[in-house]
Amino acid sequence: METKKGLTITTIIETATKLVEEKGYNNFSLRELAGRLNVKAASLYYHISGVDDITKAVGELASERMNQAFESATKGKERDAAVSALAHAYRKYVKENPELYLAIMGVPLSDDKDLSEQRMRTISPIYEIMGQYRISKEEIMHCQRIFRSTLHGFTMLEASGFFQAQDTNVDESFDFLIQNQVLLLHSLEDCAEKNDEV
Repeated sequence: METKKGLTITTIIETATKLVEEKGYNNFSLRELAGRLNVKAASLYYHISGVDDITKAVGELASERMNQAFESATKGKERDAAVSALAHAYRKYVKENPELYLAIMGVPLSDDKDLSEQRMRTISPIYEIMGQYRISKEEIMHCQRIFRSTLHGFTMLEASGFFQAQDTNVDESFDFLIQNQVLLLHSLEDCAEKNDEV
């Protein structure tokens, strides 16, 4: 058995992340993690206080990876093109990393400063894109909430196999989702311009 001296928190989190990807977020256990690391379960407690520490850290790592995907997809793009690119990046991440996405959603709400900052980094690309439209801060808040909620709902339903009807292409439905978000943003811009003219 490897001693606790050969164990680091980075190794623990990276191994836990791989385990979640392989076995599933809801099937994760400290006992299996210890076995994968070839240590006794008790050795883990020199680095963590419990399973919540692990699930939180895995969620944070998964969130950071998702944020990187957003930034890469939207780099050099603005407004409508950026909205579309981010939406497709979101869907791709959920398809390719379903268990890590569940880990992101499973991170408990708390007053943890680091966790709050991580969440802000994840949604900051959306705020930045919405800020490119001539709409108010309040409208940006509403729009990003609608956008995230719609993307989450669509991708989770898709992952659960609810979009099996053969008469309508799922990709076309997703494009329709994006088009409606863009239409909402342009509609709000038009209203703002009309109000400015009054």
